[in-house]
Amino acid sequence: MLYRLTMRNRHAGLTLVELMVTLAVAIILLAAGVPMFSGMAASNRATTQANTFVAGFKLARSEAVKRGSEVSVCSVADPAADPPVCGSNANWRNGLIVFTDNGTVGTIDGVDERIKVFTNSIAGSVVATTGAFVRFGPQGDVMTMTANPACSGSGTCLQLSETEASAGYIRCLNVMQSGQVRLEPGACS
Repeated sequence: MLYRLTMRNRHAGLTLVELMVTLAVAIILLAAGVPMFSGMAASNRATTQANTFVAGFKLARSEAVKRGSEVSVCSVADPAADPPVCGSNANWRNGLIVFTDNGTVGTIDGVDERIKVFTNSIAGSVVATTGAFVRFGPQGDVMTMTANPACSGSGTCLQLSETEASAGYIRCLNVMQSGQVRLEPGACS
């Protein structure tokens, strides 16, 4: 009986060697996994940003057709403002506003209705373009936009990226003259 009691106590814990081997395996797994997690997080941020912009432009086009009037998309000057107003071509990183554009073209004035505000909550977001707004007509075509020579074909484009993103996470949002919205991987060319 004394023998069984001694054997039971002998296997109650880990030896120092077993503990060191377990820690070494854990360190190796963490060293391999952390860079992959960072890449996955950057990819998810880039996808979220791109989806926000695609949704905004597609909503504007469909609202223009549904309402039979002009609907514009502009950059947000200050996302904390109440109500938010249009910004410049440097403010797209804050998000975008979809609104009926019946008054002064490209700005929200007293006769316009804000349809939806898409705020971009991604820190380090970078959006490069040459214009501050795009205006869709009642047929869904683009009536007013700033042509961007970096875009393929006729239209305007927004290059979406983030300060920490590598070239693999850059997206190009093309808005064609016909109103079609396309998202392509890579820089706008």
